[in-house]
Amino acid sequence: MGQLFSFLYKYRAFFTFLTLELLCIWMIVQNNNYQRAAYFSAASGFVGNINERTNNISDYFSLKKVNSDLAEENARLRTLLLQLTETPLDSLKTFNIDTDTTDAVHYRLIAAEIVDNSVRLSHNFFKINKGSNDGIKTGMGVISQKGVVGKIRTVSKNYSSGISLLNSRNQVSAKLKNSNRTATIQWDGDGRNPRVAKLLYITREDNVQVGDTVVTSSFNAVYPKDIMIGTVASVKPDPNQRDLEIEVSLSVDFGTLAYVYVIENIYKEEEDSVSLNNPVDFNE
Repeated sequence: MGQLFSFLYKYRAFFTFLTLELLCIWMIVQNNNYQRAAYFSAASGFVGNINERTNNISDYFSLKKVNSDLAEENARLRTLLLQLTETPLDSLKTFNIDTDTTDAVHYRLIAAEIVDNSVRLSHNFFKINKGSNDGIKTGMGVISQKGVVGKIRTVSKNYSSGISLLNSRNQVSAKLKNSNRTATIQWDGDGRNPRVAKLLYITREDNVQVGDTVVTSSFNAVYPKDIMIGTVASVKPDPNQRDLEIEVSLSVDFGTLAYVYVIENIYKEEEDSVSLNNPVDFNE
């Protein structure tokens, strides 16, 4: 406190001058219409500018919540779209989900945010900010607006990790949309190109053209059928076998993933139980 008084006393002349100046300005503004109008105009412009900048800063820091709310709403709308036939998933028509009456009640989408993601390793994984408290379970499929991302591997209360499509140990049942020829999509794991994967088990007899669309097949309980995977980028015969060497340009840019949708197959446990109960010997 003594230092404060010492400071004020030391600069008493300056503070006296400043006080008198402010008093003079106030008296001029109060007693002259022109100066009063000019003052309020300048003050309004200054305050308005400050408020605008403050609002911009506030809006910027609230973008994360806005994006999260939009992702939740998109998840709800996409769940409804699964109940329709030949409905474009969004206005950009990135890909279509063709469903029938049995698919319509199968799936529910849960929006989540990517909090960690690798794309340059042989075995890539990602982490999302949703867990068992949000209904996430091991084995659920994960997609983005553009297509297949991967599936959930481990779950905690508030977070989950997933095995990416960019993982050489992750195979996804796929098909060529034009011909309905089933195949398997798998990343080769070289870690060099996160936008290209291999389409396996397509023979030379199949008519495959560059640009053909590759989507999920119905031979899995993880994804709805006809979820976009990518398009055929190149086709050539494999000299060592009768299958074709097919490269697929993936529709998802894994390096820019921000929000994804976890797919809950409502009837997955029932489907799995039926598969486990299938007898090996049909004569039993």
